[in-house]
Amino acid sequence: MNALLFAALLAQTGTPGAVPAQPGSGHPVALAQNTAPMQRAPQAPAPATPTAPATNAPPPTAPAPNAASPNTRAPVPRAPNAPAREAPRAGTPAAQDPDSVPEVPPPFHADVSDPLLAPVPPAPLQLQSWNEALTLLRQRSTDLQAALGQVEAAAGAWRIALSNLLPNVSGNLSAQYNLLNPSFIFFDGGTVPTSGAGSTPTDLLGVGVLNATVPVVDLASLYALGSAKQTRRTAALSLAETRRQLTRGLAQALVSVSSMERLAEVNRVNLRTALERLSLAQRRFDLGAGTRLDVVRVEQDAQTARRNLVTGDENLRKARESLGLALGTPGAVGLRQGLELTTLLQGTSQSCHTLESLSNRADIAASRSRLLVAERAIGEVKRQYAPTLDLTSGTYAFTVNPGFAKVPIWNVGASLVLPFWDGGAREGRMRQARGQLEQAHADITARERNIAVEVTQAKRAVQVTLATRELADRERQLAEENDRLTRRSFEVGTGTSLELVESAGALRQAELDLVITDFQFHQAQVDAFLSEAACDW
Repeated sequence: MNALLFAALLAQTGTPGAVPAQPGSGHPVALAQNTAPMQRAPQAPAPATPTAPATNAPPPTAPAPNAASPNTRAPVPRAPNAPAREAPRAGTPAAQDPDSVPEVPPPFHADVSDPLLAPVPPAPLQLQSWNEALTLLRQRSTDLQAALGQVEAAAGAWRIALSNLLPNVSGNLSAQYNLLNPSFIFFDGGTVPTSGAGSTPTDLLGVGVLNATVPVVDLASLYALGSAKQTRRTAALSLAETRRQLTRGLAQALVSVSSMERLAEVNRVNLRTALERLSLAQRRFDLGAGTRLDVVRVEQDAQTARRNLVTGDENLRKARESLGLALGTPGAVGLRQGLELTTLLQGTSQSCHTLESLSNRADIAASRSRLLVAERAIGEVKRQYAPTLDLTSGTYAFTVNPGFAKVPIWNVGASLVLPFWDGGAREGRMRQARGQLEQAHADITARERNIAVEVTQAKRAVQVTLATRELADRERQLAEENDRLTRRSFEVGTGTSLELVESAGALRQAELDLVITDFQFHQAQVDAFLSEAACDW
């Protein structure tokens, strides 16, 4: 009986770290419980050989119901149909199944703070609508003022060309006194009589001359007037192209500011998440469930998030300053809080309209106009070989005493100019005009090719960036789910700090890629619309 009690006691207590008994050995089955974090099981010592029972004692596999001692433990009752739980294999740790972990703690939420989490201060000037931005652009843009100056200069050149075909009237007033012989007056290549019928020239002689010239035949000036008119049209088309380019630059600057503001917000969310991971790793380290390596890895990830935030804030400031320069303001310009980018860009469709044909685009039309001006320059030089005919008239008057003035001469004549030889100046101008014509031909050919490719690429870019944005959004969703699961696994002890840092970096990069692709999509939309548009604001 004593041997039976000793065998039962040895089977119940055992030694720490002993190998659990296999089912069917006659001993109660020891159940193992999973814990986190997982640790390597120590090597089990060799099981002790129980003392052989006495011959008259009953077998150990069938103890008497009333023979249990106080040191023995009653077996746990099991349902009739419940399967027997298989004991873990000897020498191996318990299986780590996340679903079988009892009493899983709730997700960890840390209260973190950092000076970098404060938002970027708003810009001194904030736009409320597209019309406000366009008004500032119209008032302060230096490029627009320069284009308007070119239009005015072209108008002045046309007026100069017109003046060569209109009458030219000029007058001259002078006073003279003969110091040696006051009575002898020399006037217009001859002498003025000092005596006459009732009046004589004054000693201090006042002379007035009035000349008039009327061009009758001047083919070169007439042809130059047509060239000046074409130059005015070229300047007007250049102004239209400048407006299109300014609208495109303004829209791109607005897209850039909106994207950089969103990127700054994403960087702050990423930094807050990185600080929460760092707090979680530090908590695990303080509780003894983590290592110093885990803390260092997560802290390194937090420093990367800080660096991205600082860089993103500087990019936002630069984008605001670029918007200010586009509007002619030497300072940062931002967007009103809550202003949607799509709503803001709808103003472009009101300020600009789509062209029916690409050949009507302002820069192509301006290049063709320059080609016509270059062709007319050759015709203008050729007409300089033709003679010119002018009508002239001259009137002379001088002061007399008594009285006021006398008009002794009024001449009317004609002037025919025959340009025989001018030293080769016209030949030089001809070669110069031909060279400019070749340049104009090359410019319009290259421009038409480039614009055709530009429009094709702009249209394709909309489809490509849209597909890329959808893929980037899907990647961000997967990265977010991966980060959530990895973080949860790290909380319960089944994940490593390396997996936590890698998932955090992947999520951060996916967030940045989504913002960048969204920026590229809106920029492609602006380029595709304005590549075939005209702006008449």
